[in-house]
Amino acid sequence: MEFETALKFVVLLAAVVVIPVAAYAAVAATRAIWVKGIPQPDTPAADARWAELEARVAELEQGQAQVAELEERVDFSERLLAQQREPAQIEKR
Repeated sequence: MEFETALKFVVLLAAVVVIPVAAYAAVAATRAIWVKGIPQPDTPAADARWAELEARVAELEQGQAQVAELEERVDFSERLLAQQREPAQIEKR
């Protein structure tokens, strides 16, 4: 597999992961504002809503951690591909 092809594959893989996470965050925020409204403070509904929002924030943070881990893997893969390509370029000279 050539370096350019492998790099395209790695970028595509990153895009397939990052775009759905961002879309989920946008949909969750829009739904929270438009569908459920904002309850009044100091009510049981507000407490329940606060707990729900904290759970969603935790989910998003977990998703961000997964994206960061995948970015590290992509960087590592790019370095490996670059190392494999460099000896081939030296041999051609």
